[in-house]
Amino acid sequence: MKKIIAHDNWPIHSDIINPPHAFLPSRKPLWQDLIRVDIRSQWKENWKSDQVVNFSLVDDPTIWQPGFDLPRQQWSLFNCFQSAQGHCGAFKKKWNQAATDLCPCGEKQMMSHIVNFCPLSKFNGGLSQLHSADYKAVAWLISFYQLLMHSQKEDYMQ
Repeated sequence: MKKIIAHDNWPIHSDIINPPHAFLPSRKPLWQDLIRVDIRSQWKENWKSDQVVNFSLVDDPTIWQPGFDLPRQQWSLFNCFQSAQGHCGAFKKKWNQAATDLCPCGEKQMMSHIVNFCPLSKFNGGLSQLHSADYKAVAWLISFYQLLMHSQKEDYMQ
């Protein structure tokens, strides 16, 4: 606002200094009643008050989370586990892409089951350790992705 006011040759200057007449009371210019808001603290407050799946994994939602610099494919799969939404037996059955929601180990296959409990695929340390996105977590993601792609290819061939 200070820059606009200081440069009277800018086209927007006249709109700010002498805004057009508002025909409706709700159409007042936004800049006439600006209130400073601390976005970071508001975002943190909203994060704590909303019901976000696995919110306890994130200490500060205003900073880049571990793994943010991963390639898109790995980041996407990483987010599937953190949000508990992804290609698992329960969702495939829900989406009519599979006849059963069971994991090869015999339990109901949810994203949390895959990473935390499944004896065939679980990651040591579970989801909280996976969230660290360290070398072991990324290696597990890559191997899980390869397994996932292989099983989808087999499903497609049948």
